[in-house]
Amino acid sequence: MSLSELSIKRGITFTMVYLIVIGFGIYGLGSLKLDLYPNITFPVIAVYSQYQGVGSEDIENVLTRPLEKAIVSVENIKRITSRSAAGISLIICEFDWDADMDQAEIDVGKKIDLIRDYLPQGATKPVTFAFDPSMQPILYFALSSDRLGSAELRNIAEEQIEPWLERIKGVAAAGTSGGMSREIKVLIDPHKIAAQGISINQIVQTLRTENLQVPGGIIDDEYREFNVRTYGEYTDVNQIANTVIGYKAGQPVYLKNVAQVIDGFKDQTDVVRNNGKAALMMYIQKQSDANTVQTAEAVVKELPVIAARIGQNIKFDIIWDNSQFITRSVSNLVGTAIQAFFLSFLVLFLFLRRFRTSLIVAISIPVSVIATFFIMNQAGLTLNIISMAGLALAIGMLVDNSIVVMENIFRHKESGESIRIAAKEGTDEVIMAITASTLTTLAIFVPILFVPGLAGVLFHDMIITIVFSLSMSLIVAMTLIPLMASRWLAYDKPKKNKWWLKFDRVIGNMLNKMESYYIRLLDYFLGHKSFS
Repeated sequence: MSLSELSIKRGITFTMVYLIVIGFGIYGLGSLKLDLYPNITFPVIAVYSQYQGVGSEDIENVLTRPLEKAIVSVENIKRITSRSAAGISLIICEFDWDADMDQAEIDVGKKIDLIRDYLPQGATKPVTFAFDPSMQPILYFALSSDRLGSAELRNIAEEQIEPWLERIKGVAAAGTSGGMSREIKVLIDPHKIAAQGISINQIVQTLRTENLQVPGGIIDDEYREFNVRTYGEYTDVNQIANTVIGYKAGQPVYLKNVAQVIDGFKDQTDVVRNNGKAALMMYIQKQSDANTVQTAEAVVKELPVIAARIGQNIKFDIIWDNSQFITRSVSNLVGTAIQAFFLSFLVLFLFLRRFRTSLIVAISIPVSVIATFFIMNQAGLTLNIISMAGLALAIGMLVDNSIVVMENIFRHKESGESIRIAAKEGTDEVIMAITASTLTTLAIFVPILFVPGLAGVLFHDMIITIVFSLSMSLIVAMTLIPLMASRWLAYDKPKKNKWWLKFDRVIGNMLNKMESYYIRLLDYFLGHKSFS
């Protein structure tokens, strides 16, 4: 028994199966995460370290080269590129595309730990991080107020707004740029420190050691135990100025004796303006597994609440919202699917002049697409511009198999066969043809999955989406189309309205003329084989 015959005989069973498939598809659509790009992990790890006050040549000799020698033995590493500048060492490690980057990052960290004690004492601990495109900001907005200066506004942004935004579900971090940030400046007089016999490094080391929180031990009694904490960090500018930085002739030398301590602001290296007025720029980074659209919408919804709670005539203006582009892309896909549904219905209606026959074929588009959503969700894909491009491309091919099957069923029915026999025979005759046609199409796309490098990773979601949707359309053509045809076309009687009869006669005559012209053209070429 063929698959089409089984679907015709077990109509209720297959109807329930397709209802379940559609239900799972709707569930999968609701569970799919919306994002701009696929989840791509670039095989690149950066190692960053600082050594303040040291020239580029010394940085290369004491930091970059030792780190390179330690990292080069890591497995699957392909290329190492380094850059040494004044006070900075940056090493870029490129790995093979099939490398496990989580394990690679661990291996790089272990190699660095082996030589950590041989690096200069004044150098910071090397930091390793992998490049993750999903960590790019999804939302930028300007923050302004006509009552607050840039310093007060920056303080409110960092102390109140950022923690508030980071509590929203899906938000990984919130950042602020622009404005003026508080900075304690120590302006050292070189003549005075020379007279006191004190070096700048000695002052830096003293301030660093004096500004520490040191555990004070434990106090316990018969029933309880208390941790004692000592307050060792600076809380006032005067405390910094009164720090003892050395001794001369048995007398303490205070920082205020050789330097001026100023409670000021950092030098501004960037200026943010919104509509010609001074403002701050804030950005939102989402968690790697969060839904971009839902996270951005939650943040935008919370901004008026934050402005009302803080007051001071604070105003938020959205500069760039990544979720809007994603939403427009999804809307375009929905529009494409709707257009394909109606256009395929219209074309079939013109050729067959039967409403139910055309509707059966058109239904294959939404059924195939909805079923694909569930498979995409189970495969761990997201709705992004790549996977949506695959769906948009596949929509144009989803009705091909159904049209072939439906036209053959219609031909058998017009020849006088009962509708169930016509549905079975019409489908069985073309099953091999549509299967071969679908497999040849899949044979074009599937090899792209094995293309190495960025191209294979980037188009992975598109190919998977196309393969799933086309495979589903083949199953729909072999089962759902004959099932619906065997039930619906039994009651599809020609209309006897005079306007409908006139329309049917005009379209039929036009198609008959096209067929006659094609037959004459075909006979001519068959009779003149040398010419063709």
